[in-house]
Order: sequence, then C-alpha cells, then structure tokens
Amino acid sequence: HWENTRWGMSEQQVMRTLRSQELRRLPPGERRPVPSARMEYTLSGTFRSGNLRLNVVFAFDGRNGGLVCVSIQGEEAQGPALRARLERAFGAPQERGRDPRTGTETLGWSRPDEIDLQIAPGRPVTALHCARGV
Repeated sequence: HWENTRWGMSEQQVMRTLRSQELRRLPPGERRPVPSARMEYTLSGTFRSGNLRLNVVFAFDGRNGGLVCVSIQGEEAQGPALRARLERAFGAPQERGRDPRTGTETLGWSRPDEIDLQIAPGRPVTALHCARGV
C-alpha cells in the first residue's frame, strides 16, 4: 500500500482517503495507459507531509479498476526524505546499486510491495511503488 491507500481501491476511494491532498482526475488526453501492465494512470496530484512535497500519479488496473501503482517524483532535495520515509514504512531496501559514472543511486524493495527508488545528483527523485506482481 502507499500511504493511507490500499491496493485495489477505486479512484473514488483513493480520492476520499487522500482528501487532504491535492488530487484530480486526469482528462482523457492526459491519461497514460500502460498496455503491457494492463493499467492506466488516471489520477494526479501533490502529496504533502511535513517538509515532503511530491508529485504523484495513480495507476488503476484496466480489468477491475483497482489501484495498482503510484508513480512519484520530487525535487532532488526531497530524495533523502523520501528514502527515509520508505525505509521507515518498509525496512531496508533489498536491492542497492550505484552507477559510478552518473552517481545515480537505485534502491529496490520486493516485499511487501515492489518499489524502485532512484536518487540522482542534479535530477528529480523518482519512485515507482506497485502492488506485487504488477
């Protein structure tokens, strides 16, 4: 799960659960289908908690409409705070890597969810947080 949401929630349930955040339904022209994963990004917004400010986009299963993934992006300076938040919620990452050429650090969790976090010098921090098996 991501924050107070649960995998499988409908768009309406996610919006109600995160009502204190700035979320909006994407118009058809802005939606991002991912045919290979049978999902589509249909909600977008800003997540705020303390000093953390992240742009988030929610993807829903094309078959049953349930929440399956959250794509996250923040300013470069948000990287350490996002990493700390993920580690508090899910423990130490199971995978770690660093590209010596670019300095990009990649952290991955495979349980209980699938999470990929990338922190790169001079670039926005990005994460993809999905239900297992997506």
